[in-house]
Amino acid sequence: MGATVQAKSDLDREKVFGITGPYVKDLIPPNVGSGPHRKNVQARTLGVWVAVAVLALGIFFQNHLDIGPKYRAAALGLVFPGAGYLASANVLGGILFVLTWASLPLALFAWFGAGAILFPLLIWGLSILGAYVVTAESLWEKSGYWAPGILFAGFGYANVSARVERAQGHKKRVVRNAFIQRQAAETDKLVAAASEKEEDEELSIESLRKLQFLFDQAFQSLDDWSGFTIVDQYQTSALRYQIYQMMYVFGLYQSTYVPNAHGYINEAFRRVIERSLTQKVLNFWKWERLTDKFSFDWDPVKQDNIMVTGFLLQGVMLYTANTGDLRYTKPGSLVFNIDDNHSYRYSLHDLQETLVRQWSASPYCLIPCEPNWIYVMCNLQGMTGAVLYDRVFGTSSTKVLLPIFEESLNTNFTETSGSVLPIRSELTGFTIPGLCGAVGDLAAVMMGSGPLNNFSRRLWAIVRNETVRFDEKTKEVSLAGLVGADKIDQGNYRSSEYAMYTQLAISAGEYGDQELKAACLDKFEQGWGLVTSPTGAQSLDPEKASTLMNHVAVTAALIRPGAYNRMIQKV
Repeated sequence: MGATVQAKSDLDREKVFGITGPYVKDLIPPNVGSGPHRKNVQARTLGVWVAVAVLALGIFFQNHLDIGPKYRAAALGLVFPGAGYLASANVLGGILFVLTWASLPLALFAWFGAGAILFPLLIWGLSILGAYVVTAESLWEKSGYWAPGILFAGFGYANVSARVERAQGHKKRVVRNAFIQRQAAETDKLVAAASEKEEDEELSIESLRKLQFLFDQAFQSLDDWSGFTIVDQYQTSALRYQIYQMMYVFGLYQSTYVPNAHGYINEAFRRVIERSLTQKVLNFWKWERLTDKFSFDWDPVKQDNIMVTGFLLQGVMLYTANTGDLRYTKPGSLVFNIDDNHSYRYSLHDLQETLVRQWSASPYCLIPCEPNWIYVMCNLQGMTGAVLYDRVFGTSSTKVLLPIFEESLNTNFTETSGSVLPIRSELTGFTIPGLCGAVGDLAAVMMGSGPLNNFSRRLWAIVRNETVRFDEKTKEVSLAGLVGADKIDQGNYRSSEYAMYTQLAISAGEYGDQELKAACLDKFEQGWGLVTSPTGAQSLDPEKASTLMNHVAVTAALIRPGAYNRMIQKV
């Protein structure tokens, strides 16, 4: 089935573009953004909402039973959050209407940020109860027309906006495909030239000092969190992402530079794996389960938690592939500690099995991180680990899954322009517009380079041509068209003009653009500043840059042309 999907995709490309050759798979396919399952889920969501609204209006306008103005206002509240306050037609109702809509963005943020669907449901429910309480002996009869009018006007506006955006995206896709092949050819030349120069190159003392920062952290006691950024444990500043990035740095360093060195590096790697399984890192999961699934089953492995299982699979597989140490394949070797009374024992094989099972069962072939929210980046990290698992253990799960996975990435998680949609609600089928811009594509460049190289190269071509401004004479680099999350340090949520340069440096290094990589390193190191610890380790100034950005910066310092892809594929 997977091979059939891939063959069809390739034929579609050739049919539409009329071309063949080494770079045809790098092009944006014609079916991006066309996912039938996504459309079906969206239609179901809107259908349920309309049915509830019709029921509410039926109760509001019915004449068979005199239910009184309070119950009629409460019924109207089912049309949309706060609609019942329109019926109350008094000052208090107006104030509560404003408060309801002012609190909705926070509730929706809690839903997508921590999977807590409880909060938007709670606000909607409270608005229904509030309408009942504040409505007096009479109500505004015309509210029964205004409420559905507002609802369907909102639906209409969203539909028209989406149509316009899709049409613009189709035009942009044509423009992008015109330069993607050219950029792909240039990338191959750069990688080949840079690889020859770096064949026998060793790490500089400056890079080793930056790497030492991670080793110092790795050998801290497990209850010592100094040097880590602690904000929340739900989104990108969470401790787990700082720790997983440490694993990837150790994996890259060992695989690329010191494949025969083990003792000290292996011990540091194991200590980081152990840290990732502690309560401080994993306790968040029980609260996500409580506020989204309303469940007391806090097992962090078996369902809907690829932000742990996928990232950890990649980290532990890098350790296993680099060292040949099979300790984590033993039953119960990975102990996930949620709290003092809840620990769950699994193995490396279990992580692979649970991810393959969920990908195979999902109509999207991508699975949720925060319950009900599917994040592309989490799935790319998990798929990277799964591909590495198949290579090391001689299995073939991803050979079947990858073509289907890529097809879904294109149809359900890519805009018609070819840019990545980083998030989609599994429950409703909708995404969050304007969440980020180029940073989504740039993150997918690196995370996709191991399992889906053509997908990664396509996005690199887009970022390199549209976002990056690099003067080859002055070596000055800048970024254009940044929006939303593009301009924050994802490790502490502070506004930052330098954060994207860390990821850009990694991608430039992976794809052989060494001058651009060097310019990016200079940009964020000068912007944030470097500090030296008592041990001699160097890091970005922790007062200005998060620990996550420090770890990403070390990755950028270590990366060689094609190194990440080789680390996973061993080509």
